[in-house]
Amino acid sequence: MIKKVAVVFPGQGSQYEGMGKDIINSDLEIGNIYKKLDSIVGKDVAKIILDAKKEDLFKTRYAQLAIFLNSVLLYKEFMNKYRAYIRVVSSTGLSLGEYSALCSGGVFDIETGIRLINERGQIMETGAAGKGGMVAVMKTDLQTVSNMISEVKEKNEGVIDICNLNSPVQIVVGGGFDLLEKFKEKCLENKIKRVMDLGVEGPFHTYILRESSIEFGKLLTKIRYNMPIYKIYSNYDANEYQEVAEFSSKLQKQMYSPVYFEKIIRKMLEDGVNDFIEIGPGKTLNGFIKKIDRRANIYNIQNIGDIENFEL
Repeated sequence: MIKKVAVVFPGQGSQYEGMGKDIINSDLEIGNIYKKLDSIVGKDVAKIILDAKKEDLFKTRYAQLAIFLNSVLLYKEFMNKYRAYIRVVSSTGLSLGEYSALCSGGVFDIETGIRLINERGQIMETGAAGKGGMVAVMKTDLQTVSNMISEVKEKNEGVIDICNLNSPVQIVVGGGFDLLEKFKEKCLENKIKRVMDLGVEGPFHTYILRESSIEFGKLLTKIRYNMPIYKIYSNYDANEYQEVAEFSSKLQKQMYSPVYFEKIIRKMLEDGVNDFIEIGPGKTLNGFIKKIDRRANIYNIQNIGDIENFEL
């Protein structure tokens, strides 16, 4: 019996030291892409992301490439092994992870994906670094968070807004440093105890990256896209991609707009999907999906060993 599943891909922040080494050190053909990486991007990137210490993988330009490669290569090997037993019916990713979903779903090839992610990482790092941060607000409803943001905006100039709607118990807010501090003060006033600073270089998915998205858009419009082989949902509006013309526009807007991860997962559940496979580093999306619907079955593929030991 073939099992219908949804595949989800992690975003920035899930990276860890040494990820990808099991792929390149294996006898698998997929490891060869790491050997081609430097010729594609024109730098000594393969060595950096495979041998990087934590502080290097924190840098957006390396983190995004490392996570993207790890995710799409694991997906490729996973499907090579289980294609006869599993049918992917839908997919998405968290921010960067949307590119892993699009590449895995046949929208563009891996070489194109590498070029896109290499450019995206550098543009986002340059556009956002030192301009603010992001915080995760736990166990607080959307209306309360929105009200606190409005109160901060009323009395202060600058950017602060919701970046990610990840689950019923996590909303991410990003903006300039001063406004974020004032927002955290509002959280204390409202007796919200769990507000965590995120380890990112800037306020991604806020209007601060609007100009950067225009620069990235020049590259996006040059890409030849294909329609995916299964449903893929956009972070920008939580809707399934319906036509080729949507890709460049939505991916550009995604850079400075909120990510609607919870809404996408709920649509997948409404479609009748109950088995989710998170492919790539970490188990962050596992946690989000469990908070969205505890009845969902979630599996993780982080390395070659997980593929060998997989059981559905």
